[in-house]
Amino acid sequence: MNRKTLKIRAVIVIMIMAFTTLFAGCDSSDPAMKITIDGDTFQLDCSVSEILNAGYELAEIDHKSGITKEYPEMEPRTLITSSIYLFKDDKPSHVAIYVYNKSGNTRKFVDCDVYGFKYDCGDYSHDSSETGYLDVKFNDIDVRFADRESVIASLESQGFKFKDADKTDFFKTGDAYSSSLIGPTGLLGHTLTVFNDYDYNSGERYINAVEFKIKVEYDTSGAWPRT
Repeated sequence: MNRKTLKIRAVIVIMIMAFTTLFAGCDSSDPAMKITIDGDTFQLDCSVSEILNAGYELAEIDHKSGITKEYPEMEPRTLITSSIYLFKDDKPSHVAIYVYNKSGNTRKFVDCDVYGFKYDCGDYSHDSSETGYLDVKFNDIDVRFADRESVIASLESQGFKFKDADKTDFFKTGDAYSSSLIGPTGLLGHTLTVFNDYDYNSGERYINAVEFKIKVEYDTSGAWPRT
């Protein structure tokens, strides 16, 4: 076999390896993200009607006085940046959804989809004994005023990756000015942010919120548009 043939074969092998790597990368995906409210599980890109059909009501504020059944239409490729809260039987979930119309046509609000969820259980860990709210879990993890290390460890076991320096700052105690949020690295089409709150009485920090979204770049309508 002459040198020219060897070079041609070498080039072919390199090309095959390059294409293999390229298509292997296309199969990569972010770890799954889901939220479970009162036993009902929802994932990103579910429809608003799917949530309504599960028995939930929508509110413009995180209080039952904000519950409304007046839903707007949404223009093509727009998103609502304001939080829309979920209630069931007048009980708060403290879960907000973010809605977008990813189609090229004007659509009824209930036919649009959810590009983000945020669960915020409050600012004060002494409220952990509060009752009358719906049970919420993120990726089957109870994050309500939860221990930071255990929550991050659970997320890492599910495939999320966090920088050591970020974890060091996030896990600090007795420091009201330490990092109040952390996010994993390497996510492709999504974002995830985990928040903690500083308890000035104990000097401890507890997980108090989780937000996860699809990365979208649409025109924003800002607040919930009224009909």
